[in-house]
Formats: sequence, structure tokens, C-alpha cells
Amino acid sequence: MLKTLLSSAALITLLCGPALANTPAKPATPLTPLKFKVVVTDGSELRTFEITLLADTCGSLEDRAGDRFDEIKLCPRDSASGVRLGAMWKLRSKTVEHSVSFESVIAKGKNVEVGREKGARLTVTMI
Repeated sequence: MLKTLLSSAALITLLCGPALANTPAKPATPLTPLKFKVVVTDGSELRTFEITLLADTCGSLEDRAGDRFDEIKLCPRDSASGVRLGAMWKLRSKTVEHSVSFESVIAKGKNVEVGREKGARLTVTMI
């Protein structure tokens, strides 16, 4: 009799307790695309690109014309202070090989510029 009573109490507790397996999942936060304008200044020549990425992903651009080759990689990540941007840029031609890698914090409407003072430069703007 006691065994039946304890079994019934355990069964009622299990049936009336919280359904752990059916806990509703938190809704996924919508992924917001991040758009960047990339400008390479090489002497009097300007090369402009646009790329849209999701946070915590990477994207790359490659551009070849004649003997000149640009390779650009951007990796934005969300952070408490804005968007943390990792970037790599390589410029190659017959006479020049230029390579830059950096991380910076960027906000919408702001830009980061790297390169030689009077030479090839890369400007990344978050638009």
C-alpha cells in the first residue's frame, strides 16, 4: 500500500512538474547587415568598392587591372563600443608591394584610413 502511494505521488509530481524539454527557445535576434565603402587611393587613381557583411563574418574583395592587384579582407564584429573591424589590404604591382593589417573600432558614418602618408592609402567607411 505504501509502495503504491509513493509511486502515485512520484507519478503526479512528474506529470504536473515543469516540462523541461518544451521550454520555448529565445527568439533569434535579427541579423543586421553592415555596409562598408572601401576606397583605395593610389597616386591620382581612386578605386571604390562597397561590401555588405553580417557581424562576426568576413568578406573579401579582389581587383586586378593590368599589373596591379588589390586584395582586401574585412571582418566586422559587434562589440560594446561599436563595431570592431579587422582588415587586411594588399596592393601589388610591378614596382610596389604594400601590405597592411589592422583592427579598429568604427561607427556608422565614420572611417578608418591607413597607408603611406604620400603613397597608397586605404579608407574604410561604415555607411
